[in-house]
Amino acid sequence: MTSKKQAVTVYGAYGHTGRFVVSELRRRGWTPILSGRDPGKLSAFGAEHSGLELRPASVDEPASLDRALMGAVAVINCAGPFASTSAPLIEAALRARIPYLDVVAEIEANIDTFELFADRAREGGIVVVHAMAFYGGLGDLLATAAMGDWTSADEISIAYGLDSWRPTPGTLVAGQVSKQRRDGRRVVFANGKLSYVTGAAPVVDWTFPCANGKAVGHRRIHHGGHRDDLASPEDARDSFVHDGRSSQGPDRSESAGADGKRRKRSIITNFSG
Repeated sequence: MTSKKQAVTVYGAYGHTGRFVVSELRRRGWTPILSGRDPGKLSAFGAEHSGLELRPASVDEPASLDRALMGAVAVINCAGPFASTSAPLIEAALRARIPYLDVVAEIEANIDTFELFADRAREGGIVVVHAMAFYGGLGDLLATAAMGDWTSADEISIAYGLDSWRPTPGTLVAGQVSKQRRDGRRVVFANGKLSYVTGAAPVVDWTFPCANGKAVGHRRIHHGGHRDDLASPEDARDSFVHDGRSSQGPDRSESAGADGKRRKRSIITNFSG
């Protein structure tokens, strides 16, 4: 029997991201409970991690999800498309009264989570944390670091420089789900709400810093989305670019006091694969 004190169910454990999560949990002394929809893939992955419990479960069978979460202190959902998996796993977490985390990058799935579960999770005192990965959690962490001791900002721009981009099959499937829901539109978050708009995304110019002695240089990129969920923003933007090299570059900032001038911070981050 897995110790409840250290057990964490990882749903989609045999997937690309799930494997990293399982390895990191073990490195930190936790005991993953391996779960997922495909019993064959789960067994094959379990052979690489002897001693861990295997609990196949389907999002279409609530009882199987309840068994998968039994004895766990939390569940981490790594199985997309999250438009299909998030709601059933969150429901199971609420029934088990344990925290739920996922690594969703699908904006629509995040919208669904807020609309369906924000009030219920708050009322039940259950932690539901979604988008805790590259597209979501990382941007929030970078924004928090850039803000420092500021309590508000008008704009935060984040540009990611990637030297390559190789989406996994699961990522491609999840992207198709979002693409179908958007029907050629893009998502904008402004004035406290998300909405769909048509037309090309705004284009901005960024100069990435040198990394490992190599000049990354000037890049023209498209804004990925607009956000205004800071303390009192007028306009906040998250930007993504699939170009660049390695290492993290410095942030640029400008601030203002009581004179009312615009408060702005930018973060330039480069990554290598």
